[in-house]
Amino acid sequence: MRIRRMQQSGSTARALAAALGLGVTAALALSGCAQSDVGGSGGDSSATAPSDEQSDASPSPTDEPSDDASEPADEDRLPDAAEMETTPGTSGRGLPPGLEGSTESTVGVAWSPEAGLLYVVTNGSSSCPTFAEPEATFGAGGKDGGVAAADGVLAVQLVPADDGICTMDFVPTTTVVEVPAEADTGAEIPVMLGDKGKVQLQPRPAEGEPGPVAWLDS
Repeated sequence: MRIRRMQQSGSTARALAAALGLGVTAALALSGCAQSDVGGSGGDSSATAPSDEQSDASPSPTDEPSDDASEPADEDRLPDAAEMETTPGTSGRGLPPGLEGSTESTVGVAWSPEAGLLYVVTNGSSSCPTFAEPEATFGAGGKDGGVAAADGVLAVQLVPADDGICTMDFVPTTTVVEVPAEADTGAEIPVMLGDKGKVQLQPRPAEGEPGPVAWLDS
């Protein structure tokens, strides 16, 4: 009887060990399946999902203008002298119709076709032009303002160009200047051009036509 119990106990132990082995194997198999389901089909989930940095790298297009657009230069804003309005203080690039230019003088003056108005032409850098004041007066011209009104000299004041980098070209700029009514009499008249010097301004050849340019000797 004792031998039979021992045999039965041994059989029971072997059966228990086999059952435990099968349980461990099943547990490992279930664990592997769970890991496969979490990871997907062998792919890396981070490879397909864009990061926040990648999504920000390509901003959406915008209709706003670029800040790099440069402002037009001063000379580009001036009208062509052939098309500018003949009103005091108006300036234009180039020469009005009927005026002859100079390649040697820096400043000249001529009567405009309209009564009581002058064309003051300055030659110099196109990026740093010199303009004339919109009104001329009798006297107070020259470097020291020593020209008296009684002298009958018409004085035109020039506005120097702003400081800056200037192109090395030689381009005319024309300004329309108003004169006192008694200055436009159809006779020759002396004109002081800023602190540059004095010229003798000739009358118009005919009414409604510009007069010849009196260029200052260089």
